[in-house]
Amino acid sequence: MMIRAHRNEGGRRNGLRGVGGLAGIGAALFLGSGSALAFDADALPPVAQIEIERIDCPFSAPLGETPICLMAHLPMRHGDLEPDGSLPEDAPRIGVHVTVLNNLSSSEIPNPVVFLSGGPGQAGSQALAGFGDALELRRNRAIVLVDQRGTGLSQPRLDCAEVSPAELDGNPFNDPDFDPDKAVSERFSACHDIYVADGIDLSAFDTRSAALDLRAIRKALDLPQWNLMGTSYGGRLALDAMRVDPEGVRAAVLNSPLSLASQADASLAAERPRIFRQLFDDCAQDDFCAGTYGDLDEKFAALAAHFEDGPMRLQFRDPQSGELVRREVSWVNVVEVLYQHLAFSGSAMQVPRFIAELHDVARGRLSLNDDEVARIFGGAVDQIVDTLALGQHLSVKCREDYPIADEAALTATMQENPVFFPDENPFRMYRLNCPVWDVGSAPDGFSAPLNSEIPTLILSGDADTLTPHVMAQGIASHLPNGQLVSFRGIGHDVHSSLLCGRSLVANFLDAPDKPVDQSCVGDIRPRFE
Repeated sequence: MMIRAHRNEGGRRNGLRGVGGLAGIGAALFLGSGSALAFDADALPPVAQIEIERIDCPFSAPLGETPICLMAHLPMRHGDLEPDGSLPEDAPRIGVHVTVLNNLSSSEIPNPVVFLSGGPGQAGSQALAGFGDALELRRNRAIVLVDQRGTGLSQPRLDCAEVSPAELDGNPFNDPDFDPDKAVSERFSACHDIYVADGIDLSAFDTRSAALDLRAIRKALDLPQWNLMGTSYGGRLALDAMRVDPEGVRAAVLNSPLSLASQADASLAAERPRIFRQLFDDCAQDDFCAGTYGDLDEKFAALAAHFEDGPMRLQFRDPQSGELVRREVSWVNVVEVLYQHLAFSGSAMQVPRFIAELHDVARGRLSLNDDEVARIFGGAVDQIVDTLALGQHLSVKCREDYPIADEAALTATMQENPVFFPDENPFRMYRLNCPVWDVGSAPDGFSAPLNSEIPTLILSGDADTLTPHVMAQGIASHLPNGQLVSFRGIGHDVHSSLLCGRSLVANFLDAPDKPVDQSCVGDIRPRFE
């Protein structure tokens, strides 16, 4: 698949010689619930006339891989564009990094798969190694990995060196003492002030701006259409890209997607007790789990009752300092870390054992060693959190998820399930730091559900705690050409977790207008260690 040379702001072509294995579109560069306000397409800014340059890839490619790296020069604020899409000379610009992986055949299929990472704050280039083996996609299409503005290799990358990403996950066991004498909000405030002093408009690093970036990049590469594949938060970005550039999207894959609506929602909060109870039922129906760990529902309730008398004290060797430390564990710590483990199918398989072990500790029958403490209380989302560009993460979350749409409904849901919501101040880190980050609210109509005819495949596990299954169901209800595939007892990121998920995606992209064969789904069930 070939992509035409980029356009500069005057609309001229600047050719780059093709590199291997793709064909077709030109003669230049080869690339191997909802808001009350409706979305107004007429209010969108014009398509930015942008420059895209080929650059040396700033990373070592895997053996045998020959990626192409591009830097797209975009307006910091799409609202600064003139009616013809040009940008005034004095208007600020940013760079968005794009990595292209050629297909592995002589196929001339012209529409690549554009991968959109999660977080928010992750970058497409960070997924390079995983897509190197994605033969089911690369056999006939190129893969385009986009580092959303503010992330990865894009310029600027919105890091906050004064803050550890682990401080956002609410798990005190993996929080380094980055600066114990200075509150997190003070450190974020200092980070905010540095960016603002450098002329960075932090409110411009949100989903809508990233969706408009994608539209401009597609147009500049002279691609009539491409396919979008968004994982987690990348699903939200894909949805908004489908909204602002509907003619440019051939098909979309939403993998464990975050919806356009606020994540701080009562219906999503109600998923927490449901997922825990589903786990208890699944264990009771599994001979190994029930025989090994007993009645999980009963043990979980007994464990919660134990913490009513006060915290549990654990002694273990700190994994960072190596020193022997004592740490008090509250019921909040237990619930939050178990819920994090439940997000991922591999980690979730261990949760019955964790509940049984903590129950035995409470009964005085077991003392946990260092490794056991680390397994239980180590952050299950550490790998994801550690890769986030924290500034971009806050710019998205603070504009689109917090402020909370219906605080009263959310509070009522939590109060109805006190065992599962022992924290009286949920989303503490965002409530604390969003006022400091000061990026305003999402555009009017942003959170309204997307109604679209674009063929869309939605993959969702019904045990996903990061982007609960009810989100996927809501998204699908507004997509008449959407196909929702549900996976029983499976957690987050179905595509990466299951060969079945990867097969479904490849088959769907080959024929997005046809029903996808779901025969591999039926035998998938949770299993326990």
